[in-house]
Amino acid sequence: MQMEGYMYREQLMEKKKNKIAGLYPMCKIEMLGMYVILIVLANMIQIYGLPLLLIPLSLCIPLIFALSGQLKDYLSFIKMVSFLVCFLFVIQAFLIKGTDPVLMWQWKFLHIYRGGLDKGLTLSFNILNFAGIFYWLFKTSTYQEISAAMEQSGLHHKAAYVFLSTFKMIDVMRQNTFKIMDAQRARGVETEGNIFVRAKAFVPIIIPLVVNAMLEVGERALTLESKAFSVKCQKTIMIPATRNGYEKRALAVTAVIVVCAIGGTILWLRR
Repeated sequence: MQMEGYMYREQLMEKKKNKIAGLYPMCKIEMLGMYVILIVLANMIQIYGLPLLLIPLSLCIPLIFALSGQLKDYLSFIKMVSFLVCFLFVIQAFLIKGTDPVLMWQWKFLHIYRGGLDKGLTLSFNILNFAGIFYWLFKTSTYQEISAAMEQSGLHHKAAYVFLSTFKMIDVMRQNTFKIMDAQRARGVETEGNIFVRAKAFVPIIIPLVVNAMLEVGERALTLESKAFSVKCQKTIMIPATRNGYEKRALAVTAVIVVCAIGGTILWLRR
């Protein structure tokens, strides 16, 4: 177990060289909370009846990724969400008129009203901002780091384990799904094709997946008992989360930005 801890630390060494990516996980969570405040403030300020501040705010996400040395991960994130964001924006913008229809753009039979544009911008850029900052958190910190930081901050070890096991279970089930699909294809089950072929292959895949997950729960419970998980004593964290010394500076800069944003929002709403 000790050797495993050393190997895990060696895997994080490259990431820790970047001061932003190597921040203490709880510091990143606090920065995430402050960014959420900025998103709320940007939604409150309406320019020409539209939440236009959400657009420049969304540019902070690639900036954070770039400062963290994870710009390639941001490009992967954009590839994942771009279709969904564009689809939702188009649907909201072209189909919603709003309670007080104000025509913003027209071309033949296509119309965009301010109410629909407002809904489209709000939904699409909120998805970009919320999903982007959470994606940054989980790309710059592993589940083990976040769980260890939570436990070191006073969270009960059972709650920290539930957090860790939930995300680890997603990865395990994804890997098991690929294995089951390969096994079923080897037995002659068609898993690729049109929607009807995929629907027929759903049952032969989902049943072994659920059964396997139930068996793993029992094995996991036995493993926890063998490691004295339920014993009331001081727990040892084999791979603790560490600080790199830049947490206070990062929080101070973020707090100054949030305070300025709150002041600007108050002045804007009072004018």
